[in-house]
Amino acid sequence: MENKLAGNFEPSYEWQHEEGFDLLLVHLPEFKDKEGLKVQVSNCGVLKISGDRQENQTRLRFLKEIQVKKNHDKDEIKAKFEKGVLKIMLPNKVDEEYELTTTSNKSRFKKFKKVATGVAAIVVVVAALSGFAYYIYRTTIIKD
Repeated sequence: MENKLAGNFEPSYEWQHEEGFDLLLVHLPEFKDKEGLKVQVSNCGVLKISGDRQENQTRLRFLKEIQVKKNHDKDEIKAKFEKGVLKIMLPNKVDEEYELTTTSNKSRFKKFKKVATGVAAIVVVVAALSGFAYYIYRTTIIKD
């Protein structure tokens, strides 16, 4: 049987910005389930959302491409379809520069503290040995 009606359509969508991630809501009331829906991320960071659905003699298709921001973690993007809405979660990357700086500062302080404690211990030992040596020297002097 040949398709009498075929059509491409542009789904409506909206962004929600949350702490740590962005949420893309794609409204697809024409789709009753996730069958025929695809969400892919290309190597160059383009989020491709497509759908192809056949119902009776009507075929519906769409393709939406959105450039993923550099602050999004492409490997952790997740999608879920429920009640005619495709929810795509785009988590933010952990700010590596901030994390490296804070970790680096903490580890530098720990290293400094460890070295300073070691130096202080050596100074105490040297002072004690010097005092003991002086005491021995003074007590063993033979008086004429």
